[in-house]
Amino acid sequence: MEGETMEEAFRHHREASIRSIENHFNKLQKLLEAERNCKKIVDARNEAGFTEELPDNKEDDEPELLGEIMEAVADIADMHINVPNLTLEQREAMLNVDQKKIFDKIKSHFISQKEHEDLLENESSRLLGLDNIKPLRMFISGVGGTGKLFLIEAIKCLVDDMASKKW
Repeated sequence: MEGETMEEAFRHHREASIRSIENHFNKLQKLLEAERNCKKIVDARNEAGFTEELPDNKEDDEPELLGEIMEAVADIADMHINVPNLTLEQREAMLNVDQKKIFDKIKSHFISQKEHEDLLENESSRLLGLDNIKPLRMFISGVGGTGKLFLIEAIKCLVDDMASKKW
């Protein structure tokens, strides 16, 4: 951060690294749990005598097993997106360089808009300044897996944080 000493910068970097390690540890725990669930499913299929393919004349009499498989796959797919109980700072520390640029632009827009609204509250008529408020318009594109959804979750967390603190 600008204006901080080397010691403060080191401490901030160290804290961010620790949070990142904790986040990766939590993801690893979820992955290991998903692996255990998959093993249970495979073991249950083996005990029941399932083969890789069902014969054409036999119907699958275990639909709940398919549901468990789909749930395990969905858990693995959503593992990096829906990480519960992360603070705004933790989410911000997990953003990559491109995500961080976009996040910072949106954050600075929200802050300047809030400052503008606070200024208008001090004036006699709020209607005089409505033309000065510019909406933020952005289009963010990218192929699957580039972190768009994680960025959106971080932005939602920012909005919630700003609303709760009454910035």
